[in-house]
Amino acid sequence: MRDLEPELLRAFVAVVEGGGFTHAGRRLHRSQSTVSQQIKRLEERLETPLLARTTRGVAPTERGELLLGYARRLLALNDEALAALAETRLQGSVRLGAAQEVADGGLAELLAHFTRLHPGVHLEVRVDANLRLREAVERGELELAVLFQEPGTAAGGTTGCEVIERMRRVWVTAAERTIDADRPLPLVLPIGPCLFRNAVLAALDGAGRDWRIALSTPSLAGIRAALRAGLGVGVRTDRWLEPELRVIERGLPPLPDIELALLRSGDAGEQVVERLRAALHEALAPPPPARRLAS
Repeated sequence: MRDLEPELLRAFVAVVEGGGFTHAGRRLHRSQSTVSQQIKRLEERLETPLLARTTRGVAPTERGELLLGYARRLLALNDEALAALAETRLQGSVRLGAAQEVADGGLAELLAHFTRLHPGVHLEVRVDANLRLREAVERGELELAVLFQEPGTAAGGTTGCEVIERMRRVWVTAAERTIDADRPLPLVLPIGPCLFRNAVLAALDGAGRDWRIALSTPSLAGIRAALRAGLGVGVRTDRWLEPELRVIERGLPPLPDIELALLRSGDAGEQVVERLRAALHEALAPPPPARRLAS
């Protein structure tokens, strides 16, 4: 019988999330060679390669991707059991920032579970625009932030920037709303500066498509209500999309992808911050794609 040792799984997850052995070593407070040896032991135990080198570092193999979801769940359960049985409870405070769409996507339930598990931890949560959250992390006003960013955005003044998922930006409108190609496109957009607003206007201007602002608001709830009412067309990610809205597949210019990222302040080194970071990454990471076994 082959057991999966949490220490080896933790090294594997750290390498995948950090994109290499150097970042994983800093996160785990281990040397790069130690992390490399742990990955080798795990591959030998499972009798399969788990990582492959790419031009940007390392990436999981097909078997590695399959293991990743299980590893995250096993580590989360391991940490939860240890925390529940620990004589000294986790103590401290964390200031967390979240983009509105993330906050509405189940974040409250995750944080409620975290505080039940760690009653000695004080959480201060700030829901704000992506650009303002990034600035707050870089100024040290927030220890962690879950936000959207353009692909390839540098970490800036932060020590950690983990990309959780690369998402599609899609055009959306009410199910019964029709689009007249001969009239300016009515837009329902967040107030700028905003990554989604910038992408929309750049795409339309690049395609030579006329547009007008039908509604502009800082409120995601206001945008959702306007879209459901059929006031115009907006742009959302394809992950937290309401069933009342339909994706417009043709007739409008393509939009670039966007990244869901987890930022960590350079001054945040406490155990409580790392515990919350791991919980956020586990909860927000997309499930591994289902793979059909060869017959």
